[in-house]
Amino acid sequence: MNTEKSEQNQEILWLVLSLGIAALYSGLAMRKAFSDPTMLQDDARIYLIWMQRFVDPELFPNDWMAKYFHSVTPWGLGTLYWLGSKVGIVPVVMSKLLPAVTSVLLAWFGYRSTLALFPVPIAGFFSAVILLQSCWQRDDLASAAPRSFWALVLVALVYSFIKRAWIAIALCVTAMALFCPLAAVLIAIWLGLRGVWGLWKRRVDRAEWVILGITIALLLPYVFSQSEFAPTVNAATARLMPEFQPGGRLPFFYPNPFRFWLDSTDGGFQVSFNPPLIGLGLLLPIGLRFKNRFPQLQQLNPDWIILPQLAGSGIVGFFLAHAMFVKLHFPSRYVTHSWRIAMAIAAGIVIVVLLERIKSWRSGTILVLSCAMLLHPHLAWKSFPVTGYGGGSHPALYEFLKTTPKTTLTAYLGEDASNLPMLSLRSTLAAQEYAIPFHLGYYLPMRQRAIDLINAQYSETLEPAKQAIKKYNITYWLLDSNAFAPDYLKSYRWFRLFEPHVGQAMQALRLGQVPAMQKIIGKCAIADPDNVAVLDSNCTLKN
Repeated sequence: MNTEKSEQNQEILWLVLSLGIAALYSGLAMRKAFSDPTMLQDDARIYLIWMQRFVDPELFPNDWMAKYFHSVTPWGLGTLYWLGSKVGIVPVVMSKLLPAVTSVLLAWFGYRSTLALFPVPIAGFFSAVILLQSCWQRDDLASAAPRSFWALVLVALVYSFIKRAWIAIALCVTAMALFCPLAAVLIAIWLGLRGVWGLWKRRVDRAEWVILGITIALLLPYVFSQSEFAPTVNAATARLMPEFQPGGRLPFFYPNPFRFWLDSTDGGFQVSFNPPLIGLGLLLPIGLRFKNRFPQLQQLNPDWIILPQLAGSGIVGFFLAHAMFVKLHFPSRYVTHSWRIAMAIAAGIVIVVLLERIKSWRSGTILVLSCAMLLHPHLAWKSFPVTGYGGGSHPALYEFLKTTPKTTLTAYLGEDASNLPMLSLRSTLAAQEYAIPFHLGYYLPMRQRAIDLINAQYSETLEPAKQAIKKYNITYWLLDSNAFAPDYLKSYRWFRLFEPHVGQAMQALRLGQVPAMQKIIGKCAIADPDNVAVLDSNCTLKN
């Protein structure tokens, strides 16, 4: 009885410590998130733009960007933010709170999954912390976007599968389809491979086939849906677009085969060995070949095979996503998340087995290893946890625009244009972070908008500006104080995509040409918040 109670206490202790580490990491992220009223997560803002209508339905009327990102937001994610708004949590605040919940649940399922395979509590602690550190080394969790749910729903599914909790498995698969459909694609691959293997071995698990059927059924709307912003870009078209080339908006097609297949962020085989202890997970299959030397592995649940199966499914998903680019989004995500979870769980088990093997089960050794593991990200990595949060540059401009009608549409080539919709709650014509080139029916008009702005802003005559104002119904034209310096168009990566228009404008400025828009600043500027001139379009039309 005392032994059983002691084991329960050990299990609770290491679980609480795991959840405490998760709370610590998410707390550090939240401290940054709430450090400035203008702080926004890089990816979150593109999904949040249309969700502002939950608070005020009159915002962003006929907004091209809001309409598009509403169409690509998974139903479950949009519903979650809507429910939050109904209880008084506005979408921006919701996006800053969600990572804390996700982080704690990730630790819980990581810990429980490890214990379900290997009933040693400290192994669950090591696995949970390694998994947390692996996830927080990128801004996935902090994004509160569809990709932030990948790791959580996958590790929850692993735990449910080990427990053969079929209802929980069905719920996990449903959550995937509603929040991050591409994760459900990975699970369909995994279950399909298990099913084929079972048929070959003449061991048919009907429950698994039912779950596979549910997964496929939930994916059918995603597979066969036709976006109103079609067509979707394909590999042949993307290869010709500067947006997908090195230095582009989403660099993917690198000429160097090594960079393309292994090292690129979105297309490469992205298996991270940070934190370094996660690499120990690869030793688990080797250790099992020498069970006589590692007697603790006798406790390992036969379902450990789920881990390499999940990793193998990630490889299949990786090549499938390359073959179907960009329908299944970026190939690296299938490998990154599947290997991360498999390696983290396996690493916790291997660490405990190695500690036992070298007879170092002294509390001092465990304490030193735990402290070293916890401190490593803060000492070895440039920034941890990685959040992707950034503040706005023109708070006075945001406040000024909030005083304008809700139908206001601004035209702004400055880098801060990506923050304008969320921080001023007013529409802007074009902005880099919203210029996602996946659906050409959305992106090509967005690209043309940017080109029209560049041509109009740096023209010798006002005619191109007047045409743009009439064409897009622009209310205000915003100009940075250095907008007409020759190097202004070199300072912003997005401008590289709009050659030869940018090059022609820079050449004209270097030759001393004074653009017509610069000449009317004194006449048409109605405000100058944060050194950004706000030109009234009606005034521009009259000149």
